[in-house]
Amino acid sequence: MRLLCSLFALCLCSSSLTLAAERSFTILHTNDWQSRLLGFGPNNEYSPASVGDDDTVGGVARLASLLEQRRAAAGEQPVLLLDGGDFSMGTLFHTVTRETGGELRLMTELGYDAATLGNHEFDFRPAGLAAMISAAHKAKGDALMPLLSSNLGFDPERPEDDSLQAHYDAGRIAPYKLIDKGGIRFGLFGLLGNNAVAVSPMIKPARFADPLATAKATVGKLREEGAEVVILLSHMGVVQQADGSWRGEEVELVEQVPGIDIVVGGHSHTALAQPVLVNGRTPVMQAGSEIQHLGELHMRLDADGKPQVLGYQLHPINDQIAGDAAVTAQVEDFKQVVSAQMLAPKGYAFDQPLAKVDKTLTRAYDDPILGNLVTDALRQATGSDVSFTGNGTIRDNLIKGRQGVQAVSDLFRIAPLGIGELDDAPGYPLIKVYVTGQELKNLLEVLLLAYQLRESKSYYPRVSGLRFAYNPWRVPFDRVSQIELGDPLNGYTPLDLADTRLYSIGATSYVGSFTWLVSDLTKGLLSVQPKDAQGQPLTQLKAAIIDADPQQPGVQEYKEWQGLLDHIRSLPDQDGDGLADIPTQGAAAEQRMRREASLHPAELYRYAGPLQWGVSLVLLAGVLLIVWLLRRRHLRRS
Repeated sequence: MRLLCSLFALCLCSSSLTLAAERSFTILHTNDWQSRLLGFGPNNEYSPASVGDDDTVGGVARLASLLEQRRAAAGEQPVLLLDGGDFSMGTLFHTVTRETGGELRLMTELGYDAATLGNHEFDFRPAGLAAMISAAHKAKGDALMPLLSSNLGFDPERPEDDSLQAHYDAGRIAPYKLIDKGGIRFGLFGLLGNNAVAVSPMIKPARFADPLATAKATVGKLREEGAEVVILLSHMGVVQQADGSWRGEEVELVEQVPGIDIVVGGHSHTALAQPVLVNGRTPVMQAGSEIQHLGELHMRLDADGKPQVLGYQLHPINDQIAGDAAVTAQVEDFKQVVSAQMLAPKGYAFDQPLAKVDKTLTRAYDDPILGNLVTDALRQATGSDVSFTGNGTIRDNLIKGRQGVQAVSDLFRIAPLGIGELDDAPGYPLIKVYVTGQELKNLLEVLLLAYQLRESKSYYPRVSGLRFAYNPWRVPFDRVSQIELGDPLNGYTPLDLADTRLYSIGATSYVGSFTWLVSDLTKGLLSVQPKDAQGQPLTQLKAAIIDADPQQPGVQEYKEWQGLLDHIRSLPDQDGDGLADIPTQGAAAEQRMRREASLHPAELYRYAGPLQWGVSLVLLAGVLLIVWLLRRRHLRRS
């Protein structure tokens, strides 16, 4: 009898262990691919077929191999592969995504169970996203990876989002999805956050409902339909605080919405070595960006059906992983499409070596070389006195690698974004407007304050054709204390605000559009009226777009990316190897914006306008009033 009981207990124990194993699961996740299908470094040094022979990081072929390894390691456990959005936009591959659907096709072939929509999916407007989905669906059919967007809505009065709504109606974009794997019912939904919507002007007329209200309603639906594990695919972001804690929309949403078990995040490009545990139980995860990492979360359901974190690992993707040959071949096919369709008409090719650099150039505050290069290119391309941009529009560092050789595809990544105003071709068009000296100062004041208020490197001003200084002791919108026009080669001349001449400004349509908004942005304190060369007001941005070929009918937009390539190709070849040499020393490294804090009167009132003088007079009046009151009080006592 004792033997029988022992055998029965052993069977129960074995059964319990088997049940526990069946209730464990793995989540593999990425976010912010941004069309980075090749390695993170000079593309011509990326060698996925072999290991240990390059310094590049990432590559979708290596990701494919790593996914195969991690799935094999999971054994019989259910595995979900998920993405937090922004899988497109950022490299030459995105320029043909409307024709190829390349990113979505690759994600389908890699076995992604779902992805959410990021803000960059809308960079080609809703119709562009619809075309991307159509191309991918044509290639993959009903096997196409589902896209989840719970707060996406459409404008019934406007036709521009109708093609995207057709995909929503067909179920290729869904508000949520239920997946049954390994005896567990997973409920998935996706959200685009408020910040992501705010930085996406091309989303309209599509719209996004409040994420918080949407989350509460969707979690309820998923639970009603039997979801045991609720997973949010979120394109919102996390932000680390000064004390090391994490906040941001993803954390705050989970705090306010009970019932979310896991968050696969994106948007902030944060490589979290370990998940942020919200409320002590819900892991919020991000795997950096651009296929540099793969996140792996191990969880199980306890006896009460509550998910518990067992462990987490953030896998680096580098040349220690041999890339999948079939994926490499498909990427090569996409490269040929890019060269034929996008580059050949402009005289370029994808792998064409164009220039050399002797060190890596970054977007850091104290590394002005790359910003100077970009703005110099804008000034040359537009033939303007001055050009400007924001640091956030410079989208990638220029990575030296082992040889320093930069191909067309590497240089394109510096200025990859945008779509035409007068055409649908990739890239922001260049514009040219004319302003007075005072208006030029007003523009610098707005650029400066936007950077200071936001405390973000994205708003850090980059300029060419001038250098300027600002005094933080002066009042906002009147802090610019010195402006000099010119360049290091020809020298600089102080700007005379009283001079009535007009100065031309070159910029992209994205950055330059704010010149029409200065009065609104400053609540009427400053004003700028963009003009043509004759001084006539320009009422619309489209009137300022540069015509790259006036001999052709209509306006042929000159794109930012082409202006950059043309400028770099025109740089001197210093060593005779047939490649332009990007300068990194001397004038190329000058700081064109300087912080000069001073209470000296000359610095407080040089270039001062009504704001600085007005506040000074108010302060002086206050001081005089205090002195008068104190003196009066003294006289009464005496």
